[in-house]
Amino acid sequence: MVAPVYLEDTYIDSKLSNNLDSTFAFEGPEKLLEIWFFESANAVPDSSKSLRTIPIEQWVKILDLVNCKILSRKSSKLVDAYLLSESSLFVFDHKIILKTCGTTTTLACIGELFRTVSTYVLGNKHDEVRVPRVFYSRRSFMFPEKQKFVHRDWKNEVKLLDKYFVKGKSYVVGDFNSDDHWYLYMGGDQSSEEADYCSDDQTFEILMTQLNPNSSKIFHTERKPGDIPEAESENLEGGSSGHHLGRETMVQAQLDSIFKGDKKNESSHLPSPGDSEIDFEGDNYGYHNLDKDSDEKSDLIHDVFSFTPCGYSSNSISRKSDFYYTLHITPEDGWSYASFETNYRFGKTSPVSISSVLMSVLKIFKPGKFSLTLMTDSGDGDDNMIIHELSSNADDLKSLGYEKQERVLHDLKKGYKLLYLNFSALNTSSVSA
Repeated sequence: MVAPVYLEDTYIDSKLSNNLDSTFAFEGPEKLLEIWFFESANAVPDSSKSLRTIPIEQWVKILDLVNCKILSRKSSKLVDAYLLSESSLFVFDHKIILKTCGTTTTLACIGELFRTVSTYVLGNKHDEVRVPRVFYSRRSFMFPEKQKFVHRDWKNEVKLLDKYFVKGKSYVVGDFNSDDHWYLYMGGDQSSEEADYCSDDQTFEILMTQLNPNSSKIFHTERKPGDIPEAESENLEGGSSGHHLGRETMVQAQLDSIFKGDKKNESSHLPSPGDSEIDFEGDNYGYHNLDKDSDEKSDLIHDVFSFTPCGYSSNSISRKSDFYYTLHITPEDGWSYASFETNYRFGKTSPVSISSVLMSVLKIFKPGKFSLTLMTDSGDGDDNMIIHELSSNADDLKSLGYEKQERVLHDLKKGYKLLYLNFSALNTSSVSA
């Protein structure tokens, strides 16, 4: 097992955070790139050279090609979570997840990323990198003509991905004639042994548009770029104005409680999925107080930012496992959007159900339309149970004022199953309460 890299669990670019202006940010839907360089953390050849050992300066260089900046970083035993000027980056020992919104050029960084992994992790003189799994997905853009690089056209994105990855397949899911559908590319070069390996991998997304204006008010701020409260200016090490306001917003909107209140889990502590498989007892790692802003009894470490004049991003990671969830909100009228994503392992024995998480998110944002996607490779029978649970939520969602428009189920390569569901409000007033 690869040991944690960062002795310091927190990094904040206070100058950038305090002066960031998102006045003209309007394209909420993100591009989501997930690359597995190894099948698991245990498959990393040298425990002293994992993706987490890549210096932060190199991640800055990679993200410059994407046209986004690092605001801050929080680290746990298994993952480093970077909060970006445009969404998030998660770095595990064996894989990365890069999620960026706006007009970012996400795929422009792949070449430099390969060179970095080759140099810092594999020790190769050449840029040869074998990738067993890759996923790239996005919702249809609201303003596709504003996109840059290959991102104006899905076919061009696929052509670029095929230059770097083998055995790629692309999918368009949902009504292609509407402005609300979803694209997926997946590929990778797996050995026969790797093909038989079950990763117990899940990714659950909720993509929401037409947010309720009353619910969105909280994500607007009167703070202006450069504004720093007097008390805060004396100690910028504690964060930035955007970070402190973000944490207040998270609590007010109950975004820190999405995984609480489930009937399956009456405890205030959220047990992490997969804890039983990880031995983290004892003090060997030196992470006694990873996040001063978090409740010491909580399993979660939160990193949150409120943008000016509006907008919100947060990363939440588990202290004990590789579980995360992330939220990104663009609340402007006319193109309002919010996304929720998690890799939590929902199943028969998980203390939190996927239905309760879905209902919690919808009650917060009250969107006029939303889609959800579930990519799962559990391999233990939980796949079918979770898919059935989500597909059977029609009555509960109708009580919230929603009607199902589409249900798509795909059996994909590498043992994955994809569930896509699309809903719209029965009428505006039905979800405005």
